[in-house]
Amino acid sequence: MLITYGSSSEALARSVAKGTNIPIVESTRRLFPDGEQYVQVSGDLSGEDVVLIHSFALRPDALLVEYFLLVDAIKSAGCRSLTVVIPYFAYLRQDSRFKMGEPLSAKVIASLIESPKIDRIITIDAHLHRFRSLSDLFRTPSLNLSAMPLLADYYLKNFGNLNTVVVGPDEESEQWVRVVAERLSSPYTIMEKVRLGDREVSVRGSTSVRGKTVVLVDDIISTGMTLVKVIRMLLDEGAKKVDALVTHALMVEDSYQKLKEAGLDNLISTDTVPSPHSKVSVAPLISRIIKSLS
Repeated sequence: MLITYGSSSEALARSVAKGTNIPIVESTRRLFPDGEQYVQVSGDLSGEDVVLIHSFALRPDALLVEYFLLVDAIKSAGCRSLTVVIPYFAYLRQDSRFKMGEPLSAKVIASLIESPKIDRIITIDAHLHRFRSLSDLFRTPSLNLSAMPLLADYYLKNFGNLNTVVVGPDEESEQWVRVVAERLSSPYTIMEKVRLGDREVSVRGSTSVRGKTVVLVDDIISTGMTLVKVIRMLLDEGAKKVDALVTHALMVEDSYQKLKEAGLDNLISTDTVPSPHSKVSVAPLISRIIKSLS
């Protein structure tokens, strides 16, 4: 078995290779003067089971093109099988046709991803809301792992669970909130969110948080506007402090500054999207599943 990577996940791939003692195959990417991409995967892949680790965060369109080029390069080199690990899977939030004339983006991108006939797809905390599982999106064998137990264990080790309550900003978050609450042995509650636009939301709901530490849990922070509203509401209701556990911290448009101004204390995320907030690595999670395949 061999591991290679796309430009978005090199550090994570090296961590997985180190944790599994599986050799890593180097890849390179550069741009032509007109903006077209060039990739190359080095090494002899003939007859090998190859694992490609490549995320779609922050530059999804460019990274998708890079993905197709990498997959073609790997398959044309004669690999025996190709497993694709996508730590952050873009376009899954458009999982319904909310208005006439809209594409079902999640299905479109999923169909493109598996079109080169890869052997297996692995994701981490994919944004599955209106789809029950990845099998609703892919014909290819697929597995969705969760980083929430790792995030909860990190929080428990570093902050404890004294007088904590776990809160989800919307019903979509409940699948992750339940895991963290169970791990922390804490009660949880789910808020209600109404999306008014790409950057504007309304949040309502109430819970008994006076004097307590609130642990906000969600899969993704993008602009952070949902969490800003929730943080302000919780602090107005008397929360002692508010921390957040998030798998994918995209953190666009000065979102971290907005969260801190709203009153957020600690933000803890994973390295599916590398940032200063990536306190928890998903490398052990990926390593465990890859070892089971070898």
